Amino acid sequence: MNILFVCSGNTCRSPMAELYCRSRVAATRCNIDVASAGLCTCTGAAISDPAGAVMREFGIDPDDFRSSPLSIEKLMAADLIIVMTKLHREAIIRFYPEAAAKIHLLLEFSGGGDLSDPFGGDMSTYRATFAKMKTAIDNLLEKLQNENL
Repeated sequence: MNILFVCSGNTCRSPMAELYCRSRVAATRCNIDVASAGLCTCTGAAISDPAGAVMREFGIDPDDFRSSPLSIEKLMAADLIIVMTKLHREAIIRFYPEAAAKIHLLLEFSGGGDLSDPFGGDMSTYRATFAKMKTAIDNLLEKLQNENL
């Protein structure tokens, strides 16, 4: 199983999702590969300082993370493409319509809706964003484990 988290810049939401999901997968020893990418990013940017600080609060080291632009290869390799907003989904479908069936909003796994970008916000904004992500990722992984994927 390959999960790809996608956001705009791949420096806030999708890196936090990737890093947290990887930490959970490592703890449960599931056969899941996790990656992330951005619709509008360059290669090699570090996670934003506030997002990195939130990861450290949860005992996750973000220092090796580097941003990566979304590519057709990443979309094709992914079994699940998890996006943060409906606009992300629409952009991917315009670029690669064949991926439509495997794209899900992250918050579909915890009540629905878009996950706002915390970029430019204070630490409480990043913590609140991550709290929503954490619940959704926990629910996603539980669902995948129950389906034996």
